[in-house]
Amino acid sequence: MARVKGSRNADYEKERARLLEATRLRLLAPDGAQASFRELAEAAGVSVATLRHYFGSREALVLEVMADMHRRGLPYLLASATEPHGPVRESLQWFLQTLLTGWRLGVGAVHAFGLSAGLGHATLGPAYVKELLEPTLQAAEARLARHIADGELRRCDVRHAALELVCPVVLGLLHQLQLSGASCRPLDVERFLEDHLDTFLRAHAVAAEPPVPPLPGAGRRV
Repeated sequence: MARVKGSRNADYEKERARLLEATRLRLLAPDGAQASFRELAEAAGVSVATLRHYFGSREALVLEVMADMHRRGLPYLLASATEPHGPVRESLQWFLQTLLTGWRLGVGAVHAFGLSAGLGHATLGPAYVKELLEPTLQAAEARLARHIADGELRRCDVRHAALELVCPVVLGLLHQLQLSGASCRPLDVERFLEDHLDTFLRAHAVAAEPPVPPLPGAGRRV
């Protein structure tokens, strides 16, 4: 049966997925955000004309890679947003440790690429925010909102609170890992996370009600 005019066959989609994976790996290299369209084609083992046939332009390709990174991260973001992990301190400690572990396993490279590609770029900057940065912040918002609803955190602008919780950690990890700050100004990241969480909870946690003192003479036998 002849293929309908204008439709794309399975081989086309399979090859496009292969090219997307190959260029994604190249873009995640330390110098990946600066890779030219020709260098991306070489990394994928095809000509510039072939890569252009599948993606149109370097900008369109990078946008597609960011969207693909978002899709890959969705299961982890969903868990970060909704998976129960006890009362507020335990829950937020788990969230920050998960962020740290993910960062070390490749999430840091994703954000470093997004920042390098997006800073000062009218199209790639908003794409990085939408596909990669905001989903992490929104996962934090969802977790914080649950603890606010449970009465463990004070009512506040949950978006502001999520920025307050996540951004210092992201900056600290960029400082230590992607910017190699560990070689010139090392930071005990685990201790930093503990101190940061303590500070956050002092500002946002609902204080336990103090015990009611006994009335004068209470318990005295008449």
